[in-house]
Amino acid sequence: MFILNRIFFALNGFAILALLLSYSAPYISPELYWPIAFLGLAYPVIVALNLVFIVYWIAVFKLKFLYSFIALCAGYNFVPSYVQFSAKKTVEKENTLQVLDFNMKNFGAFEKTKHQEPDKFFDVYDKLSPNLLCFQEFHDFNSNVEHQLYKKLFMRLKGYYAYNVYVDEFKHKNGHDMVVFSKFPIIDSGKVEHGVESGNFTIFVDIVAYGDTIRVINTHLQSIRFDAPEYQVMKNIKVPDDSTVSALTNISRKLKIAFIKRAKMSEAISDFIELSPYKVIVAGDFNDSPSSYAYRTVKNNLMDAFVESGSGLGRTYVGTAPSFRIDYILHDPSFTSYNYFAKAFEFSDHKMLSCTIKLK
Repeated sequence: MFILNRIFFALNGFAILALLLSYSAPYISPELYWPIAFLGLAYPVIVALNLVFIVYWIAVFKLKFLYSFIALCAGYNFVPSYVQFSAKKTVEKENTLQVLDFNMKNFGAFEKTKHQEPDKFFDVYDKLSPNLLCFQEFHDFNSNVEHQLYKKLFMRLKGYYAYNVYVDEFKHKNGHDMVVFSKFPIIDSGKVEHGVESGNFTIFVDIVAYGDTIRVINTHLQSIRFDAPEYQVMKNIKVPDDSTVSALTNISRKLKIAFIKRAKMSEAISDFIELSPYKVIVAGDFNDSPSSYAYRTVKNNLMDAFVESGSGLGRTYVGTAPSFRIDYILHDPSFTSYNYFAKAFEFSDHKMLSCTIKLK
């Protein structure tokens, strides 16, 4: 037992060190030191490991559980970004925006698998009745793609103002289309320049709502772009062979590239927000966790709708890779958010997000 405790104590030390280092991930740009970003991404796993050690030391009646306990308490401020226990609700409609954000994966239009009936999506959509929508991976609706979900959506969007950016405009074969729909007039719009060679974009619209002008930013930060062999390795962990090692190497390399690109993009968005003459709402797929440099940089002094009015675990990615909260709705501190809601649909590997934002 003595030897076993010594081994566990050494492993516990590594877990504590990893946890403490993960706390620095949001503050260190991956451009300067990219390995720290991996610890930020692994924060939930590292927390779970430390909880296991706490349980072990308590079970063997050792005060050593205090080491992990104190380390966890030191980072208590990270927890609300991952889990919430009390939702904030309102039925008020005056001076409010019903915001919907969704990486819809082209509504599943290019997927070979059969998806659930579209009415399940529109039942939720009609109940929410959004007046501001930010979509990522939204296929060009001027194309010849025939898909019943798009047809039903456009029937509901008659009378909305819209601003869209399509991949074809930028000649990027691996890009993702972006669009914002608004019931309120759009008086200005454009693309946020980030100086990164990428198929991911950030767009903005300035809308006039309830006598005020608000800048809405729809962002899709750098995707990782895993291939089938890499997804297969993440899905089926096994004893490493040559193909597994190769896939794991590619996973690490692609994560590193994505971390660095997202750092540059997030800094450009942060600068854009700082220069905005209007209060802002930011929605989109950040492709990164709440313990990331990208999230902290974009969020800065903004409020997170999940933290303000969500409940439960905040995960929004429901694809093959491990689940994380990587989709967000952020807003100016003078606004108040209610009714945070997240819902998964079979045609997308992301959850649809919604919340009510009161402006005044």
